[in-house]
Amino acid sequence: MQFIHHVKSGIWESETEEGGYYCLYDIGIWIEMCVRDGCFPLKKVGVRWTIDAWENHCDTFAFLKQATTQEEELWRVEIDNVVTTGWRSGSIGGPNGEQPSSNVWTLWGSNKQAVKSLPLGVHANEFEFSPFVTVGEKEYWDNNHGLNYKVNLSQFGGQFIR
Repeated sequence: MQFIHHVKSGIWESETEEGGYYCLYDIGIWIEMCVRDGCFPLKKVGVRWTIDAWENHCDTFAFLKQATTQEEELWRVEIDNVVTTGWRSGSIGGPNGEQPSSNVWTLWGSNKQAVKSLPLGVHANEFEFSPFVTVGEKEYWDNNHGLNYKVNLSQFGGQFIR
């Protein structure tokens, strides 16, 4: 039985915090799923996600956004503050004791207190997820034909994230 038949996702960022030689902002993720077969009123819809290639993961449940037809519903997941990212001028060195350079350091962390520099040439991680529907004791997954769904976090933030 195929419950989830359409998935789309996106990113939003918080307002930036700037200090002349640095800029920080939080990245959030939204995911929308069209779920078929609305005849199971007690189902749970959500996503399992990771930003560290499945060393750790979280499950986040969706909320029903709207019934689109008798057979379809639109569900949405919103995950605030997935990571904090930004940049810092390399001319005064990186925040973790790196040697000064003329480059811009990419900052990355779980929150503003834990932000660290990514080594030069290292890309920010991907947000990877797989939606699921739980009906009673059964779980149904959409793993995108074994590839999972991925959001490239390094594409966000423009020129500052390598």
